[in-house]
Amino acid sequence: MALTSIKKNFAYKSILNLSSYLAGFITFAYTAHIFGAERIGLVNFVDNTVNYFLLFATMGIGLLGVREIAAVRHDEEQRSRVFSNILGLNLIFTAVTLVVYTIAVASIPRLSAHPEMFFIGGAKIVFTALVIEWFFSGMENFRYITLRSIAIRILYVVSVFLFIKNRDQYILFFALTVASVVLNALVNITYVRKFVRPSWRDMLSTKYMQGNITLGIYSIMTSMYLTLNVVYLGFVAGDTEVGYYTTAFKLNTVMLGFFSAFTNVMMPRMSALVAAGEEEKFQEMINKSFSAVATFSVPLVLCSMIMAPQIIALLAGDDFGGAILPMRIILPAVIMAGIAQVLAIQIIMPLKHDKILLTASAIGAAVSIVINIFVVPHLESIGSAIVLLSAESAVTGTYIVYVLRKKIVKIPVKLFVRSTLLSLPCVAICVACSHLIENPFIALGTAFVVSVACWCVINFREFRQYLGI
Repeated sequence: MALTSIKKNFAYKSILNLSSYLAGFITFAYTAHIFGAERIGLVNFVDNTVNYFLLFATMGIGLLGVREIAAVRHDEEQRSRVFSNILGLNLIFTAVTLVVYTIAVASIPRLSAHPEMFFIGGAKIVFTALVIEWFFSGMENFRYITLRSIAIRILYVVSVFLFIKNRDQYILFFALTVASVVLNALVNITYVRKFVRPSWRDMLSTKYMQGNITLGIYSIMTSMYLTLNVVYLGFVAGDTEVGYYTTAFKLNTVMLGFFSAFTNVMMPRMSALVAAGEEEKFQEMINKSFSAVATFSVPLVLCSMIMAPQIIALLAGDDFGGAILPMRIILPAVIMAGIAQVLAIQIIMPLKHDKILLTASAIGAAVSIVINIFVVPHLESIGSAIVLLSAESAVTGTYIVYVLRKKIVKIPVKLFVRSTLLSLPCVAICVACSHLIENPFIALGTAFVVSVACWCVINFREFRQYLGI
């Protein structure tokens, strides 16, 4: 029964992520061709700046909430108390962050130059506290999350196509993006009353303050090479370079999203296995996770690096040729981040070894700061890509050293070597298509179909195991 539940949840989470990235790809491709690199860069600069403040508003709520709700999901009284505790913390941090955000926007020239957009961004900060996605993830109610999110995303995509018609409507586009967050929050905060009875008294509790701050610092440190990376690039290089970098980063988020689907579905289950002391089952799940990362990430990364010019041409157009090299630099980070997600979210977090999360993120942040200061002003979007890859590698390396030193789990290096060797036929196919077919759409389509067919034949056994998780 448990395995069936995991498969269903993974299916829902995969569909959810697919819909998210499909909606993102469709709207990005449509608006990139309308707005061009500079205005797409501006929208992404503002959005990432808002998201950086959001990190202080949410802190570790997303991770903490899933873990704590999963532990009490079958007890309504405890569930309501935990929900109120965590929501209360989120609202307090959100209020403080909103004050700082308002002061920053009013006093920093680079931000005050776009007051309308940052005013709209303020609504995103407020309503994100009410999205409470962590509650439904902890309850493993992925069916609801998926159906609600798909409905709202369809509405969002349709709205973009209906209302965005010229290059001067980039503020309206950002407003529609924020509106989808507001709608998610309103639906969730209404639906959650079926499961909990919130208490104002419990909202004032500081029980989870330490855990929230610890996991929050982890999230903030991680943002040094994700969200803050974009913000810093916007300050030192301008909106066009941000447009190149964020375009290059799009495929990275799509690939990593599918691994996130698996690890996020698994975290509540892994926490339950740890609580029940089922070490064998815990190790079995970890082995399957590493197998999935090795089998899928390596060929995806190698083939995408080769086909980067065709992907960028189709995704954003000729105006974004500067995104090709940053994309090729960023893509190997998918493998690093995939391994890191298994180690952090499925092993370290359920075991509540939160300090190593903080240590690893601090190392990644330090690497990010150094490279940002000394490299990004000179190499711009290429430098930001180097920041991401270097920081992800440093974080993953820290996790690997920790779990090996503590003998928590074995890292199956042979799986990754084997996957690399088995990917070589797919790589050869992509090289041939890239050089022999001029039309980017035909080249990419041919490479995709033939490579996937070749990969399925070569990895038939692993593919069956993966579907049978």
